[in-house]
Amino acid sequence: MSGFGEGEGELLTLTYPKPLPMRLDRWLVAQRPEQSRARIQKFIESGYVRVNGVTGRAKTPLRQSDTVELWMPPPEPLPYLMPQEIPLDVLFEDEHLIVLNKPAGLTVHPAPGNKDGTLVNGLLHHCPDLPGISGKLRPGIVHRLDKDTTGCIVVAKSQEALVKLQVQIQKRIASREYLAVVHGVPAAEHGTIVGAIGRHPADRKKYAVVHDDSGRHACTHWTLVERLGDYSLMRFKLDTGRTHQIRVHCAHIGHPIVGDPVYSRCRKLPMALPGQALHAFQLGLDHPISRERMLFEAPLPEVFDKLLAVLRRRTQTGMSFPPEALSMAEHSLLAFITAVRQDPALQQQLSATSAADADEVAAIARQAGFEVRPADLVNHRDGLLVDYEDEDYFMKPQWWELAG
Repeated sequence: MSGFGEGEGELLTLTYPKPLPMRLDRWLVAQRPEQSRARIQKFIESGYVRVNGVTGRAKTPLRQSDTVELWMPPPEPLPYLMPQEIPLDVLFEDEHLIVLNKPAGLTVHPAPGNKDGTLVNGLLHHCPDLPGISGKLRPGIVHRLDKDTTGCIVVAKSQEALVKLQVQIQKRIASREYLAVVHGVPAAEHGTIVGAIGRHPADRKKYAVVHDDSGRHACTHWTLVERLGDYSLMRFKLDTGRTHQIRVHCAHIGHPIVGDPVYSRCRKLPMALPGQALHAFQLGLDHPISRERMLFEAPLPEVFDKLLAVLRRRTQTGMSFPPEALSMAEHSLLAFITAVRQDPALQQQLSATSAADADEVAAIARQAGFEVRPADLVNHRDGLLVDYEDEDYFMKPQWWELAG
């Protein structure tokens, strides 16, 4: 980077108006919502911020009537971002913004060790003018979704749209609502979780609710949508947008999200999942140019629908086991048993196969979304999954009509 005021760039002169002191970095972040906190910190570290003519530091306390000068050089060219043809599920698009339904497994922007194959790479192919917008690795990105979180995400296609959309996120004009399946059942029907989020004190790769100055205020509203035996379907609305916010807050209240590899200790799941069962199903915002109120909804991904179906069938038939009682394979097999007893189409499909062929039965189970192996059908624990005197239960014709 060049020095203060050198070369092309923008010089802003601001006056601190408040009677109470405030840290320089925190005030600048509030004044320039289109810039990330990390970028403001970098400006300060590079000597691009002066307070009353003196180079400022992040912790410099501002006092009423202080003059703050901020030099913003033009964005650096993207170092290695390449357009890539990645399928995008577009919910809405015009010349100012694009709203997408992000799938699981797709990282939003490049990071060390993950330089391509991201949503940004796909957007650069879809929208060639994005490179000049926002930071060098996050062109057009208004907000993030975790890699395995699915659903609505909005991307700006112009600098003006980016600034206005980020202000909407910051001032809670934009609304973001999520659905998640969690372990356990909350005691109340609804509630609010308020807890500052910061780096986990023992594991810096994780986040946690913290009780010191390292955390940032976070607020999550929740509603219990449906009881599903030992699980619950919950709806969340964000007041803030901290990293991993819903995942951290759910774990904090003792109801971690099903399938969360970081914040849930339970590895025994009702069925195989690619990651946490968390979906950003609804996004509301004012159009950055026309100011028209817009509401977008992303349909549940197929695996989320299957998870709900499995849990509903288990709940309807009264099949509920403590998680520690079953292995992961037994969870999947139990879900398959319940599904077959409830689904005539599956019964018809099984009737058309050779009943004694465990490979064929397992193949049908996997096709229906259940991770069942031939060995699971032969080596199941009698009396726990099925109550039948013959261990070859699954090899019997119309086994779903037998005791069990």
